[in-house]
Amino acid sequence: MLYTRYTSLYKQGQIHTGFSNRLPDYAVRFWLGQLEKVIFGAKRGRFLDVGAGDGRLTRLLAEFFKQGVAIEVQGNKHSWDRVRQACPNVMLREGLLQDLVPALEQEKPFDFILLAEVFEHIPLEDVDNFLSALPKVLASDGVIFLTTPNFVVQGPAEKSPRWYRHQPYGHYKHYSFEEVKTLLAKHGLEIVEGWFECHQLKAKVYNRFYYPVARLDAKLLHSKKVPGVLRWLYKVISYPFLPLINGFFNGLGWLVNRYEARYNNEKNAETMILKIQKSL
Repeated sequence: MLYTRYTSLYKQGQIHTGFSNRLPDYAVRFWLGQLEKVIFGAKRGRFLDVGAGDGRLTRLLAEFFKQGVAIEVQGNKHSWDRVRQACPNVMLREGLLQDLVPALEQEKPFDFILLAEVFEHIPLEDVDNFLSALPKVLASDGVIFLTTPNFVVQGPAEKSPRWYRHQPYGHYKHYSFEEVKTLLAKHGLEIVEGWFECHQLKAKVYNRFYYPVARLDAKLLHSKKVPGVLRWLYKVISYPFLPLINGFFNGLGWLVNRYEARYNNEKNAETMILKIQKSL
């Protein structure tokens, strides 16, 4: 259900990733499958999306919860105007979670908190303050969905091209499963279920072909560096080939999803996916 809705919103242009909206990422099935399990096992009253970016996942979550709050240090006004127009049940708050806690504590606690590729971006000196904020705004039976790079496969952040000293707003640290478990325990949180995503099959086969094609299609359709006549001509000429290209990536994505569901583990997949709750 979640994957189907995500794909539909993506093709409608309501979810933006910087890639062509004519070519959804079919290999995101496994990631969204785990998100769906956690969402549908939680109460669907209020959600909090921390580090929401331009609202890509906020837009999706808003369809499954009564109310939502998205937090971003500095939200893109144009992107968030579109999100709020489509989702009047969502509010954007700018700043850091730990600074917004006093205001959030005055409201109802959240049944679901999303931390998608956020944890690795937190400076080490701020990690404890960030984690201590989560139990304060999480409902007693609420759940947290956290994804972050898997240290075992991706190695230390400082050896990554996404290290914060190489890339603005980059990664400060990559964690192992045990490191995250220990940090959470210090703040009254525990991992109740975990998965691993982005097997080397996906990273080295599917991603190697999908991302260049989807990026090029978006560029040829929308880049102002390409003359308007050529963009129009490309759109017309490429249109008959879209079913074939989508069919290829859809089939390959389906195979990747089946393979990942069976073989993903800490030793071969790039990303940790964790379901977290308050400790009993």
